[in-house]
Amino acid sequence: MKTLIVTRITTGWMTIITILMTIISMKSTNNTSFYRFGPQPDLIILGFTIDTLEKYALVVLYALINTAIRSMNHNIVTPWITLNVQNINQSRSRNNNNNNNSNHTEQYEICIFNTMYTWFDWLIYIHMLLAQADMVLIEMTTDVIATCIVTRWYIKTKQLNYTYSSVYSYEESLV
Repeated sequence: MKTLIVTRITTGWMTIITILMTIISMKSTNNTSFYRFGPQPDLIILGFTIDTLEKYALVVLYALINTAIRSMNHNIVTPWITLNVQNINQSRSRNNNNNNNSNHTEQYEICIFNTMYTWFDWLIYIHMLLAQADMVLIEMTTDVIATCIVTRWYIKTKQLNYTYSSVYSYEESLV
């Protein structure tokens, strides 16, 4: 199945669930603290009460910075691990001679700290997401912005590399 079709099916599913949850929450008589926005006396993240605008701003700042870190980790470190450490089809000689690779100690360090960060991020992330609806919107918005920046960089870099390799190939054919 084409990736774009799967993406559109997933987007449709998210839209349906969001609409249903909105309708249910609007008709519900339960007073839930999840669907509020901004600092609240009962907004608690990891045991800290976020009841002032300053504390709320710090949480938003954390979300912005951590999204940048998470994006770098997921878009640079994780693919590096997949391509250089977990790639059993990659020959040992290439693994040892390639400048993008490192020795075994560095590979362990990168893999272990990647795992540790993933758990650290998940712990804080899940507490923020389950605290209040605006935390979900903040995390989602910053994550989408980071994804657009990284995707744009990859597309531009790919285009530059294609242009460079095309010019190089053309010049070689003239020789």
